Amino acid sequence: MSKPSETITINIDNQFLQVGAGKTILQAAEQNHIYIPTLCAYKDLTPFGGCRMCIVEVDGLRGFPTACTTPVVEGMNIRTNTVQLQNIRSEILQLILSEHPCSCLICDEQEECKEFSGTIRKATVTTGCRYCPNDGQCELAEVAKKVGVKEINYPINYRYYRVEREDPFYDRDYNLCILCGRCIRMCQEIRAANALTFKQRGQKTVIGPAYNRTHIEAGCEFCGACVSICPTGALSEKTRKWEGKAEREEITTCALCGVGCQVHLQIKGRDIIGALPADDPLINNGQLCVKGRFCIPELINNHQRLKKPYRAHDGLKIELTFEQAIEEAAKKLAVCPPNEFGMIVSQNITNEDLYIAQKFTRAVMGSNNIDTMARIYYGAGLNNYVGLMKSSATLESLRKAATILCIGLDTRYGGSVVGVELRMANRKGAKIITINSHPHNLSIVAHTWLKPESGEEVGFIQSLARLIGKAKSKRPDAKSETKPHPSDNDIETAARILAESSSVIILIGSDVFKYLNSPKVLEEIGKLARSLQAEIMPLPAQNNFNGALLMGAYPELLPGGFSSARKDKQAQLGEIWGSQIPDWATSWNAEAVMTGKRMKILYLIGEVPLRERPASDFLIFQNLYPPESIYRTDLVLPSAAFTEIDGTFINGEGRLQRVRKAVEPPGFALPDWKILCLIAQKMGKKGFDFDSVDDVHKEISCQVNGFSSLDNIKRETVIMTLEPACLTGKSDFAIDPYQAPDSGKANMEFPYLLHTAISEHTYRGFPLASYVEGLKKLFIEATLEISPEDAKKAGLISGDEVIVTSAKFEKTWPARIMAEQTAGILHVTLPQGEVPGRNPYPVRIRKKNV
Repeated sequence: MSKPSETITINIDNQFLQVGAGKTILQAAEQNHIYIPTLCAYKDLTPFGGCRMCIVEVDGLRGFPTACTTPVVEGMNIRTNTVQLQNIRSEILQLILSEHPCSCLICDEQEECKEFSGTIRKATVTTGCRYCPNDGQCELAEVAKKVGVKEINYPINYRYYRVEREDPFYDRDYNLCILCGRCIRMCQEIRAANALTFKQRGQKTVIGPAYNRTHIEAGCEFCGACVSICPTGALSEKTRKWEGKAEREEITTCALCGVGCQVHLQIKGRDIIGALPADDPLINNGQLCVKGRFCIPELINNHQRLKKPYRAHDGLKIELTFEQAIEEAAKKLAVCPPNEFGMIVSQNITNEDLYIAQKFTRAVMGSNNIDTMARIYYGAGLNNYVGLMKSSATLESLRKAATILCIGLDTRYGGSVVGVELRMANRKGAKIITINSHPHNLSIVAHTWLKPESGEEVGFIQSLARLIGKAKSKRPDAKSETKPHPSDNDIETAARILAESSSVIILIGSDVFKYLNSPKVLEEIGKLARSLQAEIMPLPAQNNFNGALLMGAYPELLPGGFSSARKDKQAQLGEIWGSQIPDWATSWNAEAVMTGKRMKILYLIGEVPLRERPASDFLIFQNLYPPESIYRTDLVLPSAAFTEIDGTFINGEGRLQRVRKAVEPPGFALPDWKILCLIAQKMGKKGFDFDSVDDVHKEISCQVNGFSSLDNIKRETVIMTLEPACLTGKSDFAIDPYQAPDSGKANMEFPYLLHTAISEHTYRGFPLASYVEGLKKLFIEATLEISPEDAKKAGLISGDEVIVTSAKFEKTWPARIMAEQTAGILHVTLPQGEVPGRNPYPVRIRKKNV
């Protein structure tokens, strides 16, 4: 038997070809540009042989084997295009088309229709008889053309299925489905989500979730992989259903989470009409999450985008030219004392934007008052989290791990690319252990789900570490001092698996930061990793969390991640900039904004820190969308989005990645770095006359290893290769120390425990669900999640308004009854701008108006 690495000789249509042993006939033909029609075959999917269109003739084999399932052997003689084969294919295709609306495919006037029907439009759809959303992009139409089907000689059977429009991002018209099974195999084999299957039998066969569940109930992640590989118009994206084929595409890095997937932006005219995954072996391997796959066009093309600068006066918006806006900003900033200026920048903007922002703050304003919202989002756990980030593992390590410990991680929607890697690792034999007190998607595939009681997470992890130590030393297990979980067997099993594993990696999700004492939890995770010699992979919610650290966008840090108190680094930076660096410590940071400390000027770049106007005499708001009216912003400047600029991000692995401009920004919007440079120049400051973002990148390279030029990005892990390493100096962030709430236990007066979390699905301070319609069904905020038992006690049904009362506040939220929710525990995800405080809250509940 030939080995896969060997080369053999075959003959296809009188062409002698050298092909790799183990290939199928179809693969060998495709590699040598020989056309064999197929509808069910697709790269990386197991051969199916369902459509029968790829039949061939092979000497020595009876009948007509399918090319997609037949492996090549030495000396094989194959014919792909005989008259007999074409006749059989034509009959097969007619049978397929007899149950598929096909008037356009066999119409004698189809070419003329394409040419002339586009001149008149009605309700955004080209008039005429062309009705398929996949018109011009349909593989079935291409195969019909190649095979030469001109008429249907069988009875037409239209199935009269209703078009399913309930799901958030794509419609399903199974009247157009040819049952090729591609979507099912993609969902089962590549995504390993198992949300789709064949239902019914015979002529009644359809595709969908089993047991008549909705796609959300079936665990669908809305990754869109099924839409991408559908050969017909059965699955169609809502936002680009009639947009047609893209004219060009641009590859860039997604900015909607910390994974940093590579995407092919689909562009038509001046608009982005879609996004498809890139075949990137380093990260996403041809996969995307719901945010990267479907949200970018709605987010970028939204009609609410800022296009012109304006200032506010007595509640009125007065539009300005950019020159006028720059002049007004420069005039106000020029007379602002350094200690009365503050800037908050987004962790969603590029490294180049972040670098210029901190340079502007220090060199122009003479201040160290620059910060991000990480201090609020990660709270008291920020220092511990940054410490773990310094040695972050890569996805390649995850793919090789024997055991994967997930703590506070849910990958269903955000970061579902990591979820795919987890499920594939599980298929290869890796054990998955998940620790989470909240219902989450990994509980389905995990070998063990450890569910600590609320407030007992630290003792739980300590008990796990003790049991691991005993398992390693082969000592008999003993009960821990604190009972960590109702089932001791589960934690003992997990400890044994971890102790015996040859390689362990620990993944840290966002749910960790809602724990009662996240700093201590993160500290114990670090100890656990050292005892197991495990790698750690934090998964930050923000796409450029590492970039903000490395660019020095904090009062405590300079570019390169060095302490802002280091005299040698101040002098070095001052020499590069030709400006004196402020040598004074500051007590100001984002927490001061949240607590109402008033500043003379507050400059917000890509952030919306509060749901009301921050305390400042003059507020500059620089972003994609306008602020809410309650902000009463003094000056508003329009920014360009990540699809409209060049630059770089650093993902959660610490990997430097390229951002490429795909389209022009709307109106007069500019990149953030460019706006700051124009203001600095207007103020007469030197060192801001950059001609391009590449010039900014080159200046960064003078201070940070791994940066050189935008044309030479190697996508290496920058932070791990820095010398000296990032954050080697005095690097602790000034944050409020952890304090336990007054009572972390339920009692007679307050019998429930309320957990709150901040929404992580944002871009430049705005919730994605505010600008992407479909996300409102997936990312549910300001809704009280409650168990059926507790709902029954309170007389609640889903949607009822519930008054939640604690010793310090009273809130009203609609109820959402969830079978997975633990009795006695309530949960709510707060919208961006609301501070959760210290979890959990002992509360009582009652139905409103009762």
